[in-house]
Amino acid sequence: MVRAVSIVALLAAFLVLAYVIAARADEPPLTIVSAADSYDVHADGSYVNLYRVELRTGSDAAARRQGQQAFSYSPRMEDLDIVEAYTRKADGRVLPVDRASIHDQLPTGTADRAMITDLREKVLLFPEVAGGDTLVYAVRRNVRHPPLPGRFLISSYLSRGAPVLDYTMTVRAPAAMALRTEAHDLVASEETHGNTRVWRWRGNVGPGADDLTALGPYDRMPRVFVSSEPDYTAFARDYAGLLQPHMRVTPRIQALADKLAAGAGDRREQARLLYDWVNANVRYVAVYLAAGALEPHDAEAVLAHGWGDCKDHAVLLQALLAARGIAAEPVMINLGNHYTLSDAPTFAQLNHLITYLPEFDLYVDSTAALAPFGTLPFAEYGKPVVHAVATGTALRHTPSLPDGLASIELRTTATLRGDGSIVGSTSTTATGPFAIELRRDAAWIQATGPGAAASQLRALGMDGSGSFAFEPPEKLAASYTISGDFTLDAQPELLEGDSFSPPAGLRLLAHAGDVLVGPLGQRGLKESEPTPCYPGREVEEVSLTLPPGRHLMRLPKDVAVSFEAASYNSTWTLQGDTVTHRAELVSRISDVLCAGSLRHQAATALEAIRHAQRTHVALSDE
Repeated sequence: MVRAVSIVALLAAFLVLAYVIAARADEPPLTIVSAADSYDVHADGSYVNLYRVELRTGSDAAARRQGQQAFSYSPRMEDLDIVEAYTRKADGRVLPVDRASIHDQLPTGTADRAMITDLREKVLLFPEVAGGDTLVYAVRRNVRHPPLPGRFLISSYLSRGAPVLDYTMTVRAPAAMALRTEAHDLVASEETHGNTRVWRWRGNVGPGADDLTALGPYDRMPRVFVSSEPDYTAFARDYAGLLQPHMRVTPRIQALADKLAAGAGDRREQARLLYDWVNANVRYVAVYLAAGALEPHDAEAVLAHGWGDCKDHAVLLQALLAARGIAAEPVMINLGNHYTLSDAPTFAQLNHLITYLPEFDLYVDSTAALAPFGTLPFAEYGKPVVHAVATGTALRHTPSLPDGLASIELRTTATLRGDGSIVGSTSTTATGPFAIELRRDAAWIQATGPGAAASQLRALGMDGSGSFAFEPPEKLAASYTISGDFTLDAQPELLEGDSFSPPAGLRLLAHAGDVLVGPLGQRGLKESEPTPCYPGREVEEVSLTLPPGRHLMRLPKDVAVSFEAASYNSTWTLQGDTVTHRAELVSRISDVLCAGSLRHQAATALEAIRHAQRTHVALSDE
């Protein structure tokens, strides 16, 4: 198994949660006293990794949370042994972990996922853990079979979720092995001893380090990458060699491709039909690159199973396309919030596989449920990618989100009745990546059943009932609409002068003002922190008819914000007894990331949008 992160990074998921409970103000719930990660590399890319960690807990709650540690591994590729594990009590006593209590089990997750990957995990249960104790463990991995034959690839980062007092990463490799390295915010050293070359990186993270950001850890945290791949072209060729044997066009695949493409008007339409079938009929079970085996199942096996991970989707779609003579290329991409690639090629920033069709210059992702042919989720636009090809250019970028593709229009019409209840209807129409999200909401509604509307109202902070109506989400047209009716429980206080926001009803997607120029919900995000940005349009119009005898105390002020490439307008009108709030954000931002002055302008606009959304109305009987 390729270990994309060190033990410090593996702990990151626990650290943020642990920080919410402190025993006392001057003692963090969790402190990484020391973490040492060492690799002894052989000429064929195999290696032995030893990592040793000391964690000091500052509260009983943190101790309980950290008292169980799990380490995943691939028995087919590596051996994993627990070298030492014990609780060091605050009074100095040392309590070893009972070897008989170390569990070897399937990883947490669905049974389907366990069938796709051969991963297992060993679980340590530390005895008598309490606040003030230190948990110590050391784990050795003997990686017999590197995922890319003959290659050595690792990466690591330090989480800022808790203090790291001392971190060391060491790589020892044959002096004849050419390794590319890249490090950020770590102190590096390099030396040679006979036929062995040693690289070492050291660093720490102080208490209270700010970790609020919109980008992933490999774009911003103290980090290091090590690779025996000379460049991304060689990296792509090596991975293409693993994928290609699994894309064989069998008689069954040929027959299915011919059946699906029968009657198609042109080759692009053939490709769309094949994509639509894989998207709709092969259930996606996520196993990310570098989190398990890098090889997919054979396309024939994926077809027989009816489910698979991203690698399985890619090989089946490519085999079907090949059966119709349509060229395709597997493409490695980051599915999350990483927007850079290191100079030293690893899988750390490449955790997903999609497909490129050179004939149409089009990227498609058949794992993106309910995504129309050629439309990608937001997170896949403007990303550096690596085409796993035997010839041709490997390092490229997906296109930026086209201007005018992404839009939301929400319209709610409601009536406040004399008992304080509200009845109304909501319609949401979306295009582009927003339509993918709206179709997924429709699938959630179908799975939830009649209680979906009440559940959504509760999630929005309202009590009531309702129902949804929509076309089947599998119909992948350019736009998609969900409508619904709702009734909110009576709130007599609304008639007696309490301030409130006219309800948007059955809202399913983002507020007008969110996503396109940055995340609206991350209030503490520094203006110096880049954020993903996109072109698009969001409109939200909410009308509320007042009951007889009730009048608006005052009409809220309009808000207008504009900057270099975006504008936001919030307007209020009163016609008769109906008050209407209309908010619209239009973004023409072509940059994938808002950074520098653009980020400063976007942050200022987001704060104004937040202020506008906090605007309330109040009623009187005068």
